[in-house]
Amino acid sequence: MADNNPVFSLLPVQTGLLRHLSLSLPDMGLNLDALLEREGYDNRRWLDEQQEVPALLVEKFLDHCLSETGDGLFGFHLAQRVRPEGFGVVGYIRHACRNLQDFILVCIRYEHLISGFGKTRLLKEPGRCIWSWSAQTLNPTFERHATEFTLTVMNTTRSLLEDPQFPWLTEVRFTHSAPQTMAARKEVEAHFGCRVRYNQKHNGLVMFPETLTMPFNSADAALMHSLEQHAQSQESSRTEKGFYYRAYKITREQIISRQASKENLASALGISSRHLHRQLSRENINYRALHEQVMLTLAIEYLSSSDRTIENIAMALGYTESQSFIRWFKKQTGQTPSRYRDISLSRKP
Repeated sequence: MADNNPVFSLLPVQTGLLRHLSLSLPDMGLNLDALLEREGYDNRRWLDEQQEVPALLVEKFLDHCLSETGDGLFGFHLAQRVRPEGFGVVGYIRHACRNLQDFILVCIRYEHLISGFGKTRLLKEPGRCIWSWSAQTLNPTFERHATEFTLTVMNTTRSLLEDPQFPWLTEVRFTHSAPQTMAARKEVEAHFGCRVRYNQKHNGLVMFPETLTMPFNSADAALMHSLEQHAQSQESSRTEKGFYYRAYKITREQIISRQASKENLASALGISSRHLHRQLSRENINYRALHEQVMLTLAIEYLSSSDRTIENIAMALGYTESQSFIRWFKKQTGQTPSRYRDISLSRKP
């Protein structure tokens, strides 16, 4: 796995989820302490002291688990061991929602409190709807296991229906290829209880539209209101306390205004350049990697959701000519900007 690639590797994952997942590892013959020590971290106290970790660490965690277990369905199997509280306030809100449609809207609104690399959408097709999730990563192995993990967790929401045995799915879709063995493919289909299709344009749980409004047996409007207030409070405190988020946000603003530099970031944060270096080191990043991460995120946003030309995007990101931008983007992603845009547009429903 290309663990030195800045592409999306610095997007944050909440340590509460990682700690929760680590509780299941001993039963799977795995040890998170050993992984952290191998990567140079101060064992699990490091997790206890951090609010979030970069996705890079989770990628390494997965790489370690795969090398130890050889389990091609590791994400799928791990998801069957987690509990809702592992997802923090979003997991608790789920129980208070009126129905699935409410919960999907909660996911769209607050999923960034769990991680910065996942995106939930509610898609519509004639006679069906798709609860979709995608990972912002260019690491195909991580994307595969993260997606199988997430869709498997999403499927546990069926337990909140008044009839938890109701066959709510018509099919499941994955953008990646099918498992290598027939036994693995059958295991996944048996778990979801429906057809599972691979090499699709999007990942998602497919269901009839009326499923969205089927009532949850644990709906509680007062609790829902209280938990949403808590989620909003977390948003505010994260922006105030999370050094990575503040540095990321300011760097983004400075790139857009063409004033990005290590010195300007330090000044905006009210600290010296040396202190900035120490703070970034504690987040397992450096200024160059942070800058490239923000640059790439902006480039992908522009390519995926605007009609800007490649030349215009290059200039917006501070390049004096487009060829330098094209070479840089291809180095980061393995694709030219035009090719990335074509693939991105082809995946849109």
